[in-house]
Amino acid sequence: MTPPTLTSALDSRGGAPAPDDGAPAGRRRRTPLARRRIGCTVAAVVALAVGVVLDLCLGDTWIPPADVVGVLLGTGDDAALDFLVRELRGPRVVGALLVGACLGMSGSITQSLLRNPLASPDIIGVTAGASCLAVVSLLAASSASSFAPETGTVTVPVLAVAGGALAGLLVVAVSWRNGLDARRVILVGLGVNAGLSAFTSWLLLRADLPDLTSAMIWLTGSLSAVEMGTLRPALVGALLCLLLAGITSRYLGLLRFGELTVRSLGVNVALAQLGQAAIAVVAASLACAIAGPVAFVAFCAPQIAMFLFRTEGPPVAGGALIGAVMVVVADVVARTAFPAPVPVGLVTSFAGAPVLLWLLTRYAGRDA
Repeated sequence: MTPPTLTSALDSRGGAPAPDDGAPAGRRRRTPLARRRIGCTVAAVVALAVGVVLDLCLGDTWIPPADVVGVLLGTGDDAALDFLVRELRGPRVVGALLVGACLGMSGSITQSLLRNPLASPDIIGVTAGASCLAVVSLLAASSASSFAPETGTVTVPVLAVAGGALAGLLVVAVSWRNGLDARRVILVGLGVNAGLSAFTSWLLLRADLPDLTSAMIWLTGSLSAVEMGTLRPALVGALLCLLLAGITSRYLGLLRFGELTVRSLGVNVALAQLGQAAIAVVAASLACAIAGPVAFVAFCAPQIAMFLFRTEGPPVAGGALIGAVMVVVADVVARTAFPAPVPVGLVTSFAGAPVLLWLLTRYAGRDA
């Protein structure tokens, strides 16, 4: 892969090749890189569609894939089947899509902003902050059933978003020195993450057994209690984050070349960094609010997307797409590959470990 250049960042916003201006309009041939990206996009969309259908088929009663497709296309005439697919199983699948897309998008922005392929919201305190306040809301309730995620109340999701946002704000405030320094952000984030994780563990040690069980299920990253009532505001927030990330993608590409270069182009570096950091923090917090901390997706999805699409940096849209595929497929595996269904976060942790080793080997070989 060719090294990134400032011209490519200005022209292509993330590595897409500029068109051949010498070719007649309408007769330009796609380059091998463009064909690869189109092929990978189609393959990812197909994998996502297959995963969604299979996820909707699974449950106490197996539904044939043809019937699920009929319900999704609106060609079925069975009201009971329509209710089962759309109202009972649909929220879980929509939740998996949102969690994966938000984590992939957040991871891409974080890695681009910090210029570190091993950075993610998981290690800079955002996920720990969301988890901490969510556990506080679970354990501080007068009745576990009145505040648990199964009831569909908004207490846990709201506090999870607030916790992630506060943790992100704390990391940025402590590490800010006329801009965001990648090393300082990671070091401060690791400290915040360790402190919040320790406090969460202390809360769990003091919890009663029913509350502890509910909190531990949530902390492993579970989609089993997702309801449409909590998904609607999360969907609006996720779409808004994706829209803002797309609008500001040019600045994210420029930030990869350092502050001096970006300032020479007349860009307000501090404002660009704060804006991208806010999008990443909110997206990761939304994902945690839906299903709890789902590990490794924000870390792995951007790197897989960058490898598949051959971009000069982690692509935001590509990271969101690959993240959605990862979580949906992981949910299918979590419900079929074990004697009893397990939380989706357990599967992503199993899958993320070898990817981490692959990345460490890859970048170690590159630096050698």
